[in-house]
Amino acid sequence: MSTDKLSAVAKEAAIQSFVEFIRFPTVSSTGPETGSYRDCANWLKDRLQFLDEVFFLEDAPDHSPVVVARWKGRDDTLPVLLLNSHYDVVPAEPSDWSVPPFEGLRKEKMGSPVIYGRGTQDMKCVCIQYIEAVAHLKAEGLQPARDVYLTFVPDEEIGGSGMAAFLDSALYKSLPGIALALDEGLASTTDVFSVFYGERLPWWVEVTARGPTGHGSRFIENTAVGQLLEFAQKAMEFRSGQRSLLGLDEHSNCAHAAAKKTLGDVTSLNITTLQAGVKAGNSYAYNCVPPVATCSLDIRISPHMDPQSMGSLLDQWCLECGTVEWNYIGGQGNQSTTHAVTSTVSNPWYDVFASSLQKRGYQVEPSVFPAATDSRFLRALGIRALGFSPMRNTEIKLHEVDEYIPEHAFLEGIEVFIGLLRDLMSQGKDMEEKIKESP
Repeated sequence: MSTDKLSAVAKEAAIQSFVEFIRFPTVSSTGPETGSYRDCANWLKDRLQFLDEVFFLEDAPDHSPVVVARWKGRDDTLPVLLLNSHYDVVPAEPSDWSVPPFEGLRKEKMGSPVIYGRGTQDMKCVCIQYIEAVAHLKAEGLQPARDVYLTFVPDEEIGGSGMAAFLDSALYKSLPGIALALDEGLASTTDVFSVFYGERLPWWVEVTARGPTGHGSRFIENTAVGQLLEFAQKAMEFRSGQRSLLGLDEHSNCAHAAAKKTLGDVTSLNITTLQAGVKAGNSYAYNCVPPVATCSLDIRISPHMDPQSMGSLLDQWCLECGTVEWNYIGGQGNQSTTHAVTSTVSNPWYDVFASSLQKRGYQVEPSVFPAATDSRFLRALGIRALGFSPMRNTEIKLHEVDEYIPEHAFLEGIEVFIGLLRDLMSQGKDMEEKIKESP
């Protein structure tokens, strides 16, 4: 008998598995060196043995494994379903947290049990929700109409080299196509689930200003620092204009959370580093005017803004400020100049997705993701990709101190995926005909 509901025993087992998973300190910047990436990947591989094939992607480096699992469908000639997630997380400084960030501590918060830990929302919850939902369906004896692949990648938080390895791999090139990919989304603070059909383009930019040097006692004009400060002022004025469109006066410290439904509609800009000074051994020559000053910008370009317009603005600011130039830095796909979205209109796969949730009593709202995920690489190749992390009535805590997820939201997410995947996996050749007929 098929059911979307988990038993009490299954719920507790899922939570225990989730807690174990959180305990791997898979921080992007250190995971390859500490071995935590490898340890976590081995753990995932063990948990996925119930599927038909489980392996490390040969094309990925040993220190940063990409875990792949295949559930064979009835027709392996059809484009596959892809369930993608990343197991890396951003850093967490223990001294800043009120609880250990890599313990998976279960604790009461305002009368309800929650699970604390780095990655509980971004996005280790979805990794485990996929596994638990697929295990539940397979235990029922369900066989999907087409092959289903699960990929667990590293380095999403620092540019996406894990997904890049998959898309460059012999495995990817051997597939009959990808019909639909699911990837990470974002918690919703209301009863309505968010599904993301596109996202803002991430640009990480370094700005360099050059000017005359000399003794710090003199009035030197057009210094590198002065030019950079002028550039920074223009950048912050642009930022203020974009932020004002959101009406965030009441939420001065958390625009990401307070405006998640509209943040994707504007372009954000933040200065993330500032560097200047004349080095003198391990210190600085404090009486010397530095000839070079640099800063870095994190820019997220809305689909409603032409990326080339952002580039033109940067060019203009540089020209107006003196001897200043900008360049792209770091990260896979950081130089993207075109937006790619997955249509929610006349898209048979989206119709199945939305109707599956709605018939189970859930509301869903399509949105633009305010940050960047691995989905951007898939959409750039013309692959339909939806970002969906089924967490509702949940405070948005990704990347924040004391990140947590309510136990009820985590468990509900598994049941949501059970029903959703049941419907998506039932789509066979008829779906391919609908795709051909759609605009």
